[in-house]
Amino acid sequence: MYNWLLDKSVYFSFDRSGYERHAKKFDEIDPELFKNKNILITGGTSGIGEALALRLIKAKSNVTVTGRAENKFNESSLKDIASFYSLDMANFDEVQKFCDKADKYDHIVCNAGGMPSELKIINNLYDSIFASQVVGHYKLIDHLHRHGKITKDASIHFNSSGGMYLMKLDLSDLTWETKKYDKVASYAIAKRAQIIITQELPKLYPDYYFSCSHPGWVCTAAVKEAIPGFYSFTNNRLRNSDQGADTMYWALAQGSKIKNGAFYFDRMEKDPYALFWTKESEDERKKLMELITL
Repeated sequence: MYNWLLDKSVYFSFDRSGYERHAKKFDEIDPELFKNKNILITGGTSGIGEALALRLIKAKSNVTVTGRAENKFNESSLKDIASFYSLDMANFDEVQKFCDKADKYDHIVCNAGGMPSELKIINNLYDSIFASQVVGHYKLIDHLHRHGKITKDASIHFNSSGGMYLMKLDLSDLTWETKKYDKVASYAIAKRAQIIITQELPKLYPDYYFSCSHPGWVCTAAVKEAIPGFYSFTNNRLRNSDQGADTMYWALAQGSKIKNGAFYFDRMEKDPYALFWTKESEDERKKLMELITL
């Protein structure tokens, strides 16, 4: 009952104390599962992505990370132990070029995502947040698939956010023509969309195992910069990047044992529609899939 109440509070579930409480029930993960595996992590030069890369490298994986700034990679702890490719996920030509020359991957983690303060419209269809975190990741998976560069039974994981819980999918104005640009709202819409496409992609690519999770509230430079008010309020309770990366690492280790298309938090399957009014209609799901496959 006590743990149930703490989880329902959100504050004492998404924070560091929530992770520490949940982790008491975690099983050990055999690092041999990752030995010699080729793994791609988008947005892997810092924060949660970097922490995941380090854990996988420790397990003897061959890790490639992408990022927009090579200097961030050169300043990271990955410089001499991981491969790097400069890639803006909102630039679909760059995504295509990367896929043309990419290795074959055993696992893919779709982690890239920020909250830019400046509005940038991509292809007259959506802002750069939606373009990079939703459309760009779909195109990455699709192009790699078409090039035969994803191993059969690969695990493909999306790093979403607890911020999506309050947001229903809204595709009505992704270019912000009728309202003032709100980076937090845009981010939440993109993270909600990631959950939906995780549920839909197994139908398009039945040879792979898709999953999605949110990392809890994690202390990263991106959080501090993008939402300083939230950071100041929660700073002394935020998880570290290793704790934020744990469920992604666990999900990759599950392989075919994972429930295809499911959403997780702290290694447990969760309902992404905890608030009933955030559930999208079938028409909205169809519209989303049509939009990303243009």
